[in-house]
Amino acid sequence: MLAIILRYRELLLVAVLLLLPAGTYVANAKQARDLSSLDKLCLAVSAPLSRAIDGAVGGAIDLWTGYVALRGVREENLQLREALAEARALASERLEAGLENERLQELLSFSRASKGRVVAAPVIGVSPTHRRVITISAGEGSGIATGMAVVTANGVVGKVIATYGHEADVQLVVDSSSAVAARVQRSRARVTVRGTGEEKSLQLANALRTDDIEAGDVLITSGTDRVFPKGLVIGRIGPVRREAFGMYLEGTVLPAVDVSGLEEVLVLVAPADGTPPPTVQTFEEKGGVLPGLP
Repeated sequence: MLAIILRYRELLLVAVLLLLPAGTYVANAKQARDLSSLDKLCLAVSAPLSRAIDGAVGGAIDLWTGYVALRGVREENLQLREALAEARALASERLEAGLENERLQELLSFSRASKGRVVAAPVIGVSPTHRRVITISAGEGSGIATGMAVVTANGVVGKVIATYGHEADVQLVVDSSSAVAARVQRSRARVTVRGTGEEKSLQLANALRTDDIEAGDVLITSGTDRVFPKGLVIGRIGPVRREAFGMYLEGTVLPAVDVSGLEEVLVLVAPADGTPPPTVQTFEEKGGVLPGLP
């Protein structure tokens, strides 16, 4: 039977298309009792096809309606995702602005407490070599010269080692060739703090084995190196090792300033007459508060 339908499908399709209008006309034009045998035959043949076509058309309409609705949902979801991305970006900008405001407020307070001229400068470059050097956007035009101390509100950053028109290079305190004259804040013992080349570590040097030095002690600048004013925080002493023999002890120091996250710094500018750099609030004058150390 199926083979016959497939063989004569074109002919059957033409017959159906001819009978369908006739059946529809007969169904609409006559009452059931007025139908002739031929009319009933046409209805019998065309009714299933009519129902199939109605179902197909209805299904197509439902499918199209669903497609339109789905497309509308997708477009709405896209708009919602875009709005969410914009909201997140705005929140990030506000957070960044708030953090920047906090940093600038700290620098401003530190600058006001300084007895002399202080130049604030953003960090615009970091050395790609093993040397721990940053570049700031202030140089000779701002009165900056080599040898000047560079700090933040939390403590020592480094010193200026080269100047240009509107830029300067700063050797960080953690650089392996850096050395800072220091004191133990508690016992007043004199020591030297050297860089290790690591961002999170300094080294205790020239510390006598007999000196009163313990883990957890705070190190501040002594002012005797004529670079850093007296009393700036350098860091906190970590584990200390005293050998049975020898003149010096060994120890590590946690820097007060996280040099890996520097964005703005202050340069302590010396007056033109060659007098020492401006003094700032010492560790003791700030009440012994160490914002950069745990």
